[in-house]
Amino acid sequence: MRQGPIVTLPERRIAVRREVDVVVAGGGAAGVAAAVAAARAGARTILVERQGFLGGTMTAATLGGICGLYSLVGGEPVQMVFGLAEEVRARLEAAGGSRGPLPWLETASLPYDLFILKSVLEDLACEERLEVLLQLRLTDVVAEGGRVGHVVVQGRGEPFAIRAASFVDCTGDAELAVRAGGAADYDPRGLQYPSAMFRMGGVDTAQASGVTRPALHALLEQAVRDGYPLPRTAGGIYSVRDGIVHLNITRVQIDGRPPDPFDAAELSEAEREGRRQVRMYLEVFRRYVPGYARAFVLDSGAELGLRETRRIIGDHVMGLEDVLGERRFADAIALSCWPVESHGEGRGTRWVWLSPGGYCHIPYRALVPRGLANVLVAGRCASASHEAQAAIRVTANCLSMGQAAGIAAALWGADTRAADTGALQARLRTAGAALGEIPVREAVHG
Repeated sequence: MRQGPIVTLPERRIAVRREVDVVVAGGGAAGVAAAVAAARAGARTILVERQGFLGGTMTAATLGGICGLYSLVGGEPVQMVFGLAEEVRARLEAAGGSRGPLPWLETASLPYDLFILKSVLEDLACEERLEVLLQLRLTDVVAEGGRVGHVVVQGRGEPFAIRAASFVDCTGDAELAVRAGGAADYDPRGLQYPSAMFRMGGVDTAQASGVTRPALHALLEQAVRDGYPLPRTAGGIYSVRDGIVHLNITRVQIDGRPPDPFDAAELSEAEREGRRQVRMYLEVFRRYVPGYARAFVLDSGAELGLRETRRIIGDHVMGLEDVLGERRFADAIALSCWPVESHGEGRGTRWVWLSPGGYCHIPYRALVPRGLANVLVAGRCASASHEAQAAIRVTANCLSMGQAAGIAAALWGADTRAADTGALQARLRTAGAALGEIPVREAVHG
């Protein structure tokens, strides 16, 4: 936003109301996993979340399906990611919140029921050493010499500070790391485009499920030729309940470019534009797509689905060559089997696939922000190039990164670079995570 006059606020004195071992900022997939893993590793942990529920993009923007769990081998989904990601999957299934993996294109996703996922994550976070504080925003970080001592949070009441030995930034925007002085990469002109997610009711799901992805694309392209300015003509459609579908098919832009998420006016206009697109897609689906003649919008996400904002600059910056080369790292803490999924200009989405059953590693160093001693970062703002982030940002990877960051913060958080990555890998495997064989190709440090 345009820089205006400067207002000087009076110096404030903030009460310290909590002292713990680990603070996790952000209660999305990465944050829940980090907090649960830290508590299970013996650390007194606080998880701070700005919404009134856990799940972040999964439950606020609403994704409809968990991506990154599966690779498609011979046309069949093969689960690749486990650990806390598997625990979430199993709890969803046990609660009736999923119908199992849905293959599409050259991959598969796990559709989920929105409320059941909220409940699963809330139950998962019921750990003895973990306190979850909802409806709190991170407002300040107290740091000196690259070491964070306190974070300041505020809800509807007075702000207060939390003191901890180590911190895990799972905000998605690298809020904590940047406020602490960590370096980040951010180019608002080159971001992936966001989407407004929504659900429809009144759908004949038996008939709608017979519409293949190519057929849907052809129908929506016809709508474009008939004058509907659809920004996308292909997307994800998931159904967990008869009569209800979740759609990820909009693409929000401002003046032909991605909105700047840190510009309040642009983001506000983008939220409104997203809902305008939802209304247009409802009209188009009713008119053109079998099974939707009596459809109506049940709801849209509580906020726009942002795919990319800041990315930290860590001790290793993952590049496109790491992803597409299916690179292995000696300090691996997660494996990613998701393709490069880039939502750029035009009506299509760019997909660059890995080999069937293939994966790259995410190294521990991609979670360690340069210039900070007791902070780790997990989730979509981990250290990666714009292209690599388009592959590693998905939910299963966020759960894996969060689990690793939580254990490391609990055990080596006072000096994140002193972490014994071999011991961390052993703990991850004991907790059910799968890292693949190291090395499958030559182990790489560099």
